[in-house]
Amino acid sequence: MLRIAMKRGDADRGESLVEVLAAVVILGIAGVAIMTGLMLAVKTSDIHRKETTSGAYVKSYAEAIQNYVETHQSAFTCSPDYRPGVVGFPVPNGYTTSFTVSAVDPAGGAAACTANTAQLVILTVSSGDDRAVEKLAFVLRRPCSGAQDPSAVSRCA
Repeated sequence: MLRIAMKRGDADRGESLVEVLAAVVILGIAGVAIMTGLMLAVKTSDIHRKETTSGAYVKSYAEAIQNYVETHQSAFTCSPDYRPGVVGFPVPNGYTTSFTVSAVDPAGGAAACTANTAQLVILTVSSGDDRAVEKLAFVLRRPCSGAQDPSAVSRCA
């Protein structure tokens, strides 16, 4: 009788192979889901950091162009050279820049280039892996201070 009781106790004491395999599968799926979520969080954080950094750089680039035109008024031409090295904007490591310039009239439409035509400048700063691309468009006019052209003085008054 004692022997029968021990056999019944031994049978109820352990886990079956199916239970162990089910637990391993559940833990494996949960582990993969957690790791995937962490990788997605890291990638999203990287993209947001690069977008924020690109936004700050494109604004700094625009300010460098504005300062350059104010100090070098002769640089305000129909085909200006607003490359970062020329205007004094240091391109950060891992980022690329580009710009386009077109002449615009006071209503914002395309215009023939003259000495006093406003310029529509479109700047682009992008990260090296193209995860973040920031564009900034602004209108640039010839500065009024020290203007030699009489029509520019009347425009600035």
